[in-house]
Amino acid sequence: MNTNNNFITKQLSTLAMLTVFTILVISSCKKDDPKQPVATNPQEVLTTIIINGYNHDDPNNTQYHFSYKWEDLDGDGGLNPVIDTLALDTGIEYHCHVLILDKTKIPVDTVSYAIEDEKNMHQFFYTASSNLDDKFETEILDFDNNTPALPVGLEFHLNTTSNASYTTPLLGSLNMVLSHYDGVPKTTAKSAESDIDINFPVKLK
Repeated sequence: MNTNNNFITKQLSTLAMLTVFTILVISSCKKDDPKQPVATNPQEVLTTIIINGYNHDDPNNTQYHFSYKWEDLDGDGGLNPVIDTLALDTGIEYHCHVLILDKTKIPVDTVSYAIEDEKNMHQFFYTASSNLDDKFETEILDFDNNTPALPVGLEFHLNTTSNASYTTPLLGSLNMVLSHYDGVPKTTAKSAESDIDINFPVKLK
């Protein structure tokens, strides 16, 4: 009987030592695990993009004033966004201002202010569809505090050319990307992550 008890006691001791050893190994491994990268500046929540514009050479002429909107109130996977068509006259240099809102908040949050405050980490990129590539061009007017200063894109010129080689109306699109440089240096190239990547339909009248 004593022999059996000693055997059981030894077995239990061995099991206890193995358990403690296993816990120590697991704890040691956890300490050595690399920390997951933590975003220092979360991506913005954007529900509404409004582009307001007017004729740069004749600001008081209301004929060329416009306000076009892209809006997606329920986010990805919900209802389709509501998108206006940018109907533009040719031969006009439009001065444009971008207003960004987050309507999920009460009161509505004007995200444009945050983009302006964090302009060293944000940049808009505007790209015309291939069939309109030579029909209009964009020029960003506002810059950040980097050295040298880099574009931001809340203010830009949209210059529609007038050319006898094509007839209007012409349909295409304008891609609008807001790059977010979180934890990486801002450059003149698009970042790996974006706060918004949308297409506005365009009609040259």
